[in-house]
Amino acid sequence: MIAALPPVHCIIEHHQGTGGAMTLVPTIESDGRGEGSYQFEIFSNSNGNTSSNVQGGDFQKDNPGRLALSRSTISVSPNGWSARLTVYGPNGEKICAVSVP
Repeated sequence: MIAALPPVHCIIEHHQGTGGAMTLVPTIESDGRGEGSYQFEIFSNSNGNTSSNVQGGDFQKDNPGRLALSRSTISVSPNGWSARLTVYGPNGEKICAVSVP
């Protein structure tokens, strides 16, 4: 079993695609190995309605550097979108969280 994660930075990479699409990649970055779980929430607003998508699960990080936890492509609404990533250690403790934009 891998021990708790070393200090971790939560990042949500977002890349503008063609035709109004955007790819969101919830990512963690640290100098070591570890395991835990994550929750990634995406919110989109259109015509006064809000839709949401929640992803999550366990991960294991075997090397220093970045680890992409998942990947989602969304249609960018003119009324906006937001995303939130929360990462937990192996005992359920919150390690880091980030929101964009």
